[in-house]
Amino acid sequence: MERVQASRPNYLIVFGILAGFTLIETLVSYVQQEAIRLPVLLGMSAVKAALVLLYFMHLKMDSKVFSYLFVAGLVLAIPLILAMTIIMPIIARY
Repeated sequence: MERVQASRPNYLIVFGILAGFTLIETLVSYVQQEAIRLPVLLGMSAVKAALVLLYFMHLKMDSKVFSYLFVAGLVLAIPLILAMTIIMPIIARY
């Protein structure tokens, strides 16, 4: 009987990629033009978060149900955070 071994990701490579993104983000943070700096930093942060979720939280190797649950929570949390960001300054004036 032939034995099939599941491939495991090389965590050092993923760590190196994350460290490289962090270095690039640090360099980009010194850019003076806000129109360039903010979108680049937000995009790179999203990529880093996705890498951490996929590899270090094992969403890539687990059942897709866990990924769907995480995405559903994220989709519900983003409007809540945006709503609170708008409402809290109004409430704080009282």
